[in-house]
Amino acid sequence: MIIIGEKINGSIDEVGDAIVRRDNGFLAGLASSQAEAGADYIDVNVGTGSGASELESMEWAVEVVKEATGKPLALDSSDPEVLERCLELYGREGLFINSVNGERARLEGVLPLVARHGCRVVALAMDESGIPETPAGRLEVCRGILGAAREFGVPEESVFLDPLALPISADSGQGRVTLEALSLIRDEFPEVKTVLGLSNVSFGLPMRSLVNRSMLAAAVFMGLDALLMDPMDRELVSTIYAAEAVAGSDRYCRGYVKAFRNGLLSRGSR
Repeated sequence: MIIIGEKINGSIDEVGDAIVRRDNGFLAGLASSQAEAGADYIDVNVGTGSGASELESMEWAVEVVKEATGKPLALDSSDPEVLERCLELYGREGLFINSVNGERARLEGVLPLVARHGCRVVALAMDESGIPETPAGRLEVCRGILGAAREFGVPEESVFLDPLALPISADSGQGRVTLEALSLIRDEFPEVKTVLGLSNVSFGLPMRSLVNRSMLAAAVFMGLDALLMDPMDRELVSTIYAAEAVAGSDRYCRGYVKAFRNGLLSRGSR
Protein backbone atom coordinates (compact mmCIF):
# COMPACT_ATOMS: atom_id res chain seq x y z
CA MET A 1 0.00 0.00 0.00
CA ILE A 2 1.29 3.44 -0.94
CA ILE A 3 0.68 5.90 1.90
CA ILE A 4 0.40 9.61 1.08
CA GLY A 5 0.62 11.69 4.25
CA GLU A 6 -2.22 14.22 4.34
CA LYS A 7 -1.27 16.44 7.30
CA ILE A 8 0.32 19.39 5.46
CA ASN A 9 -2.93 21.03 4.46
CA GLY A 10 -3.51 24.75 4.74
CA SER A 11 -7.18 24.26 5.60
CA ILE A 12 -6.07 22.93 9.02
CA ASP A 13 -5.85 26.01 11.26
CA GLU A 14 -2.43 25.42 12.81
CA VAL A 15 -0.94 24.38 9.47
CA GLY A 16 -2.44 27.40 7.71
CA ASP A 17 -1.00 29.69 10.38
CA ALA A 18 2.44 28.10 9.97
CA ILE A 19 2.29 28.60 6.21
CA VAL A 20 1.34 32.26 6.53
CA ARG A 21 4.12 32.82 9.12
CA ARG A 22 6.63 30.78 7.06
CA ASP A 23 7.35 28.64 10.12
CA ASN A 24 10.07 26.35 8.78
CA GLY A 25 10.43 24.38 11.99
CA PHE A 26 6.74 23.54 12.27
CA LEU A 27 6.39 22.44 8.65
CA ALA A 28 9.65 20.46 8.67
CA GLY A 29 8.60 18.71 11.88
CA LEU A 30 5.20 17.79 10.46
CA ALA A 31 6.80 16.40 7.31
CA SER A 32 9.40 14.42 9.28
CA SER A 33 6.80 13.00 11.66
CA GLN A 34 4.77 11.65 8.76
CA ALA A 35 7.84 10.19 7.07
CA GLU A 36 8.95 8.48 10.28
CA ALA A 37 5.43 7.05 10.72
CA GLY A 38 5.65 5.32 7.36
CA ALA A 39 4.39 7.78 4.72
CA ASP A 40 5.77 7.05 1.26
CA TYR A 41 4.80 10.50 -0.07
CA ILE A 42 4.12 13.81 1.66
CA ASP A 43 1.14 15.75 0.35
CA VAL A 44 1.70 19.52 0.25
CA ASN A 45 -1.40 21.72 0.10
CA VAL A 46 -0.77 25.38 0.96
CA GLY A 47 -4.24 26.80 0.30
CA THR A 48 -5.05 28.93 3.34
CA GLY A 49 -7.71 31.32 2.06
CA SER A 50 -5.57 34.18 3.39
CA GLY A 51 -4.97 35.83 0.03
CA ALA A 52 -1.29 34.89 0.08
CA SER A 53 0.33 33.89 -3.20
CA GLU A 54 -0.11 30.13 -3.66
CA LEU A 55 2.93 30.02 -5.93
CA GLU A 56 5.20 31.64 -3.34
CA SER A 57 3.78 29.53 -0.52
CA MET A 58 4.18 26.31 -2.50
CA GLU A 59 7.75 27.13 -3.51
CA TRP A 60 8.61 27.73 0.14
CA ALA A 61 6.80 24.63 1.41
CA VAL A 62 8.30 22.32 -1.22
CA GLU A 63 11.82 23.43 -0.31
CA VAL A 64 11.19 22.98 3.43
CA VAL A 65 9.65 19.53 3.07
CA LYS A 66 12.26 18.43 0.52
CA GLU A 67 15.06 19.36 2.91
CA ALA A 68 13.34 17.83 5.96
CA THR A 69 12.69 14.39 4.46
CA GLY A 70 13.94 12.21 1.67
CA LYS A 71 10.37 11.42 0.69
CA PRO A 72 8.84 12.36 -2.66
CA LEU A 73 5.92 14.77 -2.65
CA ALA A 74 2.32 14.93 -3.75
CA LEU A 75 1.84 18.46 -5.10
CA ASP A 76 -1.69 19.38 -4.10
CA SER A 77 -2.89 22.30 -6.21
CA SER A 78 -5.43 23.04 -8.95
CA ASP A 79 -3.21 25.68 -10.57
CA PRO A 80 -1.11 24.33 -13.49
CA GLU A 81 1.35 27.24 -13.15
CA VAL A 82 2.00 26.36 -9.50
CA LEU A 83 2.36 22.68 -10.35
CA GLU A 84 4.79 23.26 -13.20
CA ARG A 85 7.01 25.56 -11.14
CA CYS A 86 7.23 23.02 -8.33
CA LEU A 87 7.89 20.17 -10.74
CA GLU A 88 10.80 22.21 -12.09
CA LEU A 89 12.07 22.87 -8.56
CA TYR A 90 11.82 19.33 -7.30
CA GLY A 91 12.62 17.23 -10.33
CA ARG A 92 10.79 15.21 -12.91
CA GLU A 93 10.14 11.74 -11.58
CA GLY A 94 8.64 10.09 -8.53
CA LEU A 95 6.08 12.77 -7.70
CA PHE A 96 2.30 12.88 -7.58
CA ILE A 97 0.06 15.67 -8.79
CA ASN A 98 -2.99 15.78 -6.54
CA SER A 99 -5.26 16.04 -8.39
CA VAL A 100 -7.14 16.22 -11.69
CA ASN A 101 -10.73 15.29 -12.47
CA GLY A 102 -12.82 14.64 -15.55
CA GLU A 103 -13.44 18.30 -16.38
CA ARG A 104 -11.96 18.96 -19.81
CA ALA A 105 -10.29 22.23 -18.79
CA ARG A 106 -8.60 20.54 -15.83
CA LEU A 107 -7.43 17.64 -17.98
CA GLU A 108 -5.97 20.00 -20.57
CA GLY A 109 -4.15 21.96 -17.85
CA VAL A 110 -2.67 19.06 -15.90
CA LEU A 111 -2.18 16.03 -18.14
CA PRO A 112 0.44 17.72 -20.36
CA LEU A 113 2.48 18.37 -17.20
CA VAL A 114 2.18 14.73 -16.20
CA ALA A 115 3.34 13.61 -19.65
CA ARG A 116 6.20 16.12 -19.80
CA HIS A 117 7.55 15.54 -16.30
CA GLY A 118 6.91 11.80 -16.01
CA CYS A 119 5.08 12.07 -12.70
CA ARG A 120 1.96 10.35 -11.37
CA VAL A 121 -1.46 11.91 -11.03
CA VAL A 122 -4.46 11.33 -8.77
CA ALA A 123 -7.63 11.45 -10.89
CA LEU A 124 -11.00 11.97 -9.20
CA ALA A 125 -14.17 10.32 -10.49
CA MET A 126 -16.04 13.59 -11.05
CA ASP A 127 -16.51 16.01 -13.93
CA GLU A 128 -18.43 19.13 -15.00
CA SER A 129 -21.66 17.52 -13.83
CA GLY A 130 -20.34 16.87 -10.33
CA ILE A 131 -19.88 13.54 -8.57
CA PRO A 132 -21.95 10.75 -10.13
CA GLU A 133 -24.39 9.15 -7.73
CA THR A 134 -23.85 5.60 -8.97
CA PRO A 135 -20.80 3.34 -9.24
CA ALA A 136 -21.45 2.98 -12.97
CA GLY A 137 -21.47 6.76 -13.35
CA ARG A 138 -18.11 7.07 -11.61
CA LEU A 139 -16.69 4.34 -13.81
CA GLU A 140 -17.83 6.26 -16.88
CA VAL A 141 -15.96 9.36 -15.71
CA CYS A 142 -12.85 7.22 -15.20
CA ARG A 143 -13.16 5.94 -18.76
CA GLY A 144 -13.12 9.54 -19.98
CA ILE A 145 -10.09 10.41 -17.84
CA LEU A 146 -8.11 7.45 -19.15
CA GLY A 147 -9.11 8.32 -22.71
CA ALA A 148 -7.77 11.83 -22.18
CA ALA A 149 -4.60 10.41 -20.61
CA ARG A 150 -3.94 8.40 -23.77
CA GLU A 151 -4.66 11.48 -25.87
CA PHE A 152 -2.01 13.50 -24.01
CA GLY A 153 0.56 10.70 -23.94
CA VAL A 154 0.20 9.79 -20.26
CA PRO A 155 0.74 6.08 -19.61
CA GLU A 156 -2.08 4.37 -17.74
CA GLU A 157 0.30 3.24 -15.00
CA SER A 158 0.85 6.91 -14.11
CA VAL A 159 -2.85 7.46 -13.36
CA PHE A 160 -4.26 6.65 -9.91
CA LEU A 161 -8.07 6.64 -10.07
CA ASP A 162 -9.97 7.81 -6.99
CA PRO A 163 -13.58 6.53 -6.79
CA LEU A 164 -14.24 9.18 -4.12
CA ALA A 165 -15.23 8.55 -0.52
CA LEU A 166 -18.07 10.78 0.66
CA PRO A 167 -19.42 11.19 4.22
CA ILE A 168 -21.66 8.34 5.29
CA SER A 169 -23.03 10.68 7.95
CA ALA A 170 -24.88 12.51 5.17
CA ASP A 171 -25.76 9.42 3.10
CA SER A 172 -25.39 5.99 4.64
CA GLY A 173 -25.13 4.39 1.19
CA GLN A 174 -21.98 6.22 0.20
CA GLY A 175 -19.56 3.64 1.57
CA ARG A 176 -21.11 0.94 -0.61
CA VAL A 177 -21.13 3.25 -3.66
CA THR A 178 -17.41 3.93 -3.24
CA LEU A 179 -16.51 0.28 -2.78
CA GLU A 180 -18.62 -0.85 -5.74
CA ALA A 181 -17.07 1.86 -7.92
CA LEU A 182 -13.62 0.70 -6.82
CA SER A 183 -14.51 -2.87 -7.77
CA LEU A 184 -15.77 -1.82 -11.21
CA ILE A 185 -12.60 0.18 -11.86
CA ARG A 186 -10.37 -2.73 -10.87
CA ASP A 187 -12.33 -5.15 -13.07
CA GLU A 188 -12.27 -2.96 -16.19
CA PHE A 189 -8.79 -1.47 -15.78
CA PRO A 190 -6.66 -4.09 -13.97
CA GLU A 191 -3.40 -2.33 -14.88
CA VAL A 192 -4.50 1.04 -13.49
CA LYS A 193 -3.79 1.93 -9.87
CA THR A 194 -6.43 3.15 -7.41
CA VAL A 195 -6.27 5.63 -4.54
CA LEU A 196 -8.69 6.86 -1.89
CA GLY A 197 -8.92 10.00 0.23
CA LEU A 198 -9.96 7.93 3.21
CA SER A 199 -10.90 10.44 5.92
CA ASN A 200 -13.85 11.90 4.00
CA VAL A 201 -15.93 8.83 4.74
CA SER A 202 -16.03 9.53 8.49
CA PHE A 203 -16.67 13.30 8.38
CA GLY A 204 -19.22 14.38 10.98
CA LEU A 205 -19.02 11.18 13.03
CA PRO A 206 -17.52 10.41 16.45
CA MET A 207 -14.52 8.07 16.69
CA ARG A 208 -13.63 8.80 13.08
CA SER A 209 -10.58 6.53 13.04
CA LEU A 210 -12.78 3.50 13.71
CA VAL A 211 -14.94 4.30 10.68
CA ASN A 212 -11.85 4.95 8.56
CA ARG A 213 -10.35 1.60 9.55
CA SER A 214 -13.53 -0.24 8.63
CA MET A 215 -13.66 1.43 5.21
CA LEU A 216 -9.96 0.76 4.69
CA ALA A 217 -10.22 -2.98 5.36
CA ALA A 218 -13.02 -3.33 2.81
CA ALA A 219 -11.17 -1.22 0.22
CA VAL A 220 -7.99 -3.29 0.60
CA PHE A 221 -10.01 -6.42 -0.15
CA MET A 222 -11.28 -4.67 -3.32
CA GLY A 223 -7.69 -4.11 -4.45
CA LEU A 224 -6.93 -0.54 -3.34
CA ASP A 225 -3.34 0.52 -4.12
CA ALA A 226 -2.83 3.86 -2.33
CA LEU A 227 -4.26 6.02 0.44
CA LEU A 228 -4.27 9.71 1.27
CA MET A 229 -4.36 9.44 5.06
CA ASP A 230 -2.90 10.38 8.43
CA PRO A 231 0.15 8.09 8.76
CA MET A 232 0.47 9.00 12.44
CA ASP A 233 -2.78 7.16 13.19
CA ARG A 234 -1.06 3.97 14.35
CA GLU A 235 -4.23 1.90 14.45
CA LEU A 236 -5.04 2.90 10.89
CA VAL A 237 -1.55 1.92 9.72
CA SER A 238 -1.89 -1.37 11.60
CA THR A 239 -5.14 -2.04 9.76
CA ILE A 240 -3.37 -1.68 6.40
CA TYR A 241 -0.89 -4.45 7.21
CA ALA A 242 -3.52 -6.72 8.75
CA ALA A 243 -6.00 -6.20 5.90
CA GLU A 244 -3.36 -6.90 3.24
CA ALA A 245 -2.46 -10.13 5.04
CA VAL A 246 -6.10 -11.23 5.24
CA ALA A 247 -6.78 -10.25 1.61
CA GLY A 248 -3.90 -12.44 0.43
CA SER A 249 -1.81 -9.62 -1.03
CA ASP A 250 0.95 -9.99 1.58
CA ARG A 251 2.77 -13.21 0.68
CA TYR A 252 3.33 -15.37 3.77
CA CYS A 253 2.37 -12.30 5.84
CA ARG A 254 5.93 -11.04 5.50
CA GLY A 255 4.90 -7.38 5.40
CA TYR A 256 2.78 -7.79 8.52
CA VAL A 257 5.55 -9.51 10.46
CA LYS A 258 8.13 -6.97 9.31
CA ALA A 259 5.85 -4.12 10.39
CA PHE A 260 5.47 -5.77 13.80
CA ARG A 261 9.23 -6.14 14.19
CA ASN A 262 9.76 -2.51 13.16
CA GLY A 263 7.26 -1.28 15.73
CA LEU A 264 4.76 -0.01 13.17
CA LEU A 265 1.77 -1.89 14.60
CA SER A 266 -0.31 -0.39 17.38
CA ARG A 267 -0.09 -2.33 20.65
CA GLY A 268 -3.73 -1.36 21.18
CA SER A 269 -4.58 -3.64 18.25
CA ARG A 270 -3.66 -6.85 20.13
